[in-house]
Amino acid sequence: MKSIFNNSILHTLALIAMAGGTASAYNYNTCNGNAIRWNSGWTNMAISTTSFSPGSSWDADIQNAMWHWNNVKGSGFNYYYLRGTSGTHQFGNGVNEMYFDGAEASGSTLAVTHISSHCYWFFGWNYGIDETDIAFNTNAGWNTGAFNYANLGSPYSFEEVAEHELGHALGLNHENRWMALMNAYYPDGGTLGYYKEHDPNGDDRLGARALYPDGTTEIDVAGSAFKFTGTATSGLVSSPTLAARGSTVNIEWTFANLSTATETFDVGFYLSSNDFISTYDTLLATNYGAWGSSGFTGTFTRSLYIPTWITPGTYYLGFLIDPYNQLPDVNKGNNGQPMPRSIYIY
Repeated sequence: MKSIFNNSILHTLALIAMAGGTASAYNYNTCNGNAIRWNSGWTNMAISTTSFSPGSSWDADIQNAMWHWNNVKGSGFNYYYLRGTSGTHQFGNGVNEMYFDGAEASGSTLAVTHISSHCYWFFGWNYGIDETDIAFNTNAGWNTGAFNYANLGSPYSFEEVAEHELGHALGLNHENRWMALMNAYYPDGGTLGYYKEHDPNGDDRLGARALYPDGTTEIDVAGSAFKFTGTATSGLVSSPTLAARGSTVNIEWTFANLSTATETFDVGFYLSSNDFISTYDTLLATNYGAWGSSGFTGTFTRSLYIPTWITPGTYYLGFLIDPYNQLPDVNKGNNGQPMPRSIYIY
């Protein structure tokens, strides 16, 4: 009998803007080289009914965040929710709890995740997560509605933060070297596609698959309006707001391969009269044979020529991954991505 100890870890998410990147290196704790995780492959989370009324938008955001982690193919992990009706919470009581608390999460901290785990040798190594609690800052400004590109600060997306903290609760640490939901600063990896989905990014999915491998597969390549801007930070991709007919403009564009394998696809670039990018819009250019390995997220630059026949007015530039539906993508809704701002063409 030796090396007997327990671990208590505290993760925090702070209030700055975040980034996107081009490599994968998820991060988790180990015990003698073994991943510290929920050994059952699942866990319950008790949602405080005092903090989050059942059926409220807060409650829906938490359940959506759980669903997105549960829906990562290649990972067998699952969250289940319970109702915490006592009106109290205490780390160390053996119950995984989610609640508002302005003392545990205060100041510039949006939320904290407490994790208790064990790692000891007793005729073999014993390790795993025992309990996790998530506290959200009562005093932060929160938004339970649609994500707004024009505001990367307060009010903060509650679903985005909840999904980040649930990543800690299943065993992932911060990953600050490239774009990921598990970046340490808000808005983490940002949103995906036209519908601004809050979803574990490529690197996050690799981490969940490494912790809880189950052999299932998926094909899903998504567009993003975000890019990596520095250690643990992200911001919006660049695009012009004004252009003349007959001129050439440059845009940045980001894609994430959420799939369990390398995928190859085409990318169409369009000019649209609205922010929904489709093949009915004006095709400006096509990239053929783009590809990314599983978990890859990358930001690139594309030059686009504005035709002289375009009627002056306000438009959106954007791109559509796999415009001709050659890829059996499980989520076509995140393939189209408008630039996060309009462009006036004169």
